[in-house]
Amino acid sequence: MKKWCCLLLIFILTLSLTGCNLGGISYLYAEYGEIDGFYVAVNPTAKCCFVGAYTCTEYTDKQEITIPDEYNGTPITRIGGYYGRGVPTPFEIPLHELRIHTADDEHPIVLNGPTYDLAAVPNNATITELVFRLHIGKNIKTIEYVAMDVYTNTDKNGNTTYYRPVVYITCDEDNPHFYAKDGKLYDEKSDELVTAFAYPTT
Repeated sequence: MKKWCCLLLIFILTLSLTGCNLGGISYLYAEYGEIDGFYVAVNPTAKCCFVGAYTCTEYTDKQEITIPDEYNGTPITRIGGYYGRGVPTPFEIPLHELRIHTADDEHPIVLNGPTYDLAAVPNNATITELVFRLHIGKNIKTIEYVAMDVYTNTDKNGNTTYYRPVVYITCDEDNPHFYAKDGKLYDEKSDELVTAFAYPTT
């Protein structure tokens, strides 16, 4: 038993000394939980977390969501990632069974259709954007995996409408890795746009 513990310790130290980022190794994310509607994967070894899907069942115009800075005292440093044996766990806003409040609020829309790759949506289809105001916390330093799918709603007459969640981003001023401008996220060092997210087109 001691032999295996020593080997594991040597392995971890080797990874650290060679510059390998323990925060990015999927099998070290061995715990998970939920906070403020976010799925959170926890890496106790590197003492960091990443957020996956944000669960939303009720939507109002430009709904605000904030990525927490910590989960049970552990910093949330990544957006999306891979859990356990490498299970893809993107940051996303699933619209399955999402209730959308209409102007008169008498006949809310419930999205329960399948997801679509954007390229598979018919050219003549209209895509309605559902804008979420997403706030990036001060501890986020890596955008690992983001999925922004298109969803459908088919009414009783067989008419299909396509919906896509998009994000208008704000960022904590104390975040040294990213900044937000006009609702979009940029890399602090390169000033390049983070293209993983889907942003509003209007």
